[in-house]
Amino acid sequence: MNTAAIAITVHGLAVAGRLQEGLDCDLYVPDGIMAGASARVNVYHTSTTELIGRIWKKYDSFIFIMALGIVNRIIRNHIDNKHEDPAVVVVDEMGRYAISALSGHEGGANRLAESVALICQGDFVVTTGSEAIKTLIAGMGCRRGISTDTLEKTLEEGLKRINRKLSDVRLIASVEAKRNEEGLLGLSERLKVPLKFIPTALIKAVEDNFDKSELVNKALGIYSVAEPCAMLGGFRCHIVLPKTKIGNTTIAIAEERFLQ
Repeated sequence: MNTAAIAITVHGLAVAGRLQEGLDCDLYVPDGIMAGASARVNVYHTSTTELIGRIWKKYDSFIFIMALGIVNRIIRNHIDNKHEDPAVVVVDEMGRYAISALSGHEGGANRLAESVALICQGDFVVTTGSEAIKTLIAGMGCRRGISTDTLEKTLEEGLKRINRKLSDVRLIASVEAKRNEEGLLGLSERLKVPLKFIPTALIKAVEDNFDKSELVNKALGIYSVAEPCAMLGGFRCHIVLPKTKIGNTTIAIAEERFLQ
């Protein structure tokens, strides 16, 4: 995906620099914040609106590190239709939220938002209907070096036990210590299911609600992974598959409740 990232403040530039490193995207900044920029930055001397008018057709996707309202005003005259518009993701200046704002499904903004959130260690926001009907959060834990194939079999077995399908899974969640676990990263990429890493501090705050493992605590400093990650990965969740150990992996599945 040919991507441009645009930052208009010094704090936004820090986020954009991280994204440029992780996604190999082109980075644009106004001349007023060049003091904190690297040599890989494209400096523009016009308004951001004029810049976007000039480069809109050049890229498949855009990441704006600024307020959503600003972005709406900048791109409104360039929007055509969902089959031709580039993907647009909006990120706040702290990198907390990556919002899929345009061409979410067709243009790939949903997947891009997930990638941005993973790099920034934040959350992604996706509102397309095809994603909203997916309600399962799979919390997964594993020994170091477990393969993608093994994790995929664990996920399949977990879903089989509750008579559900992969198409029902909105998210795979694990503890932040697994951020570089190749098997989990590969599973997310293979199945096109977003991957979210839960901060250890959040798990510690709720771990008394779940069965504890001294072995897990010795390895990770927390007593449980699969169940708290499944619960914390989504919203208004309840457990539909309690922690299940399969070989050197564990899985728990939670389901999100719709508002009543």
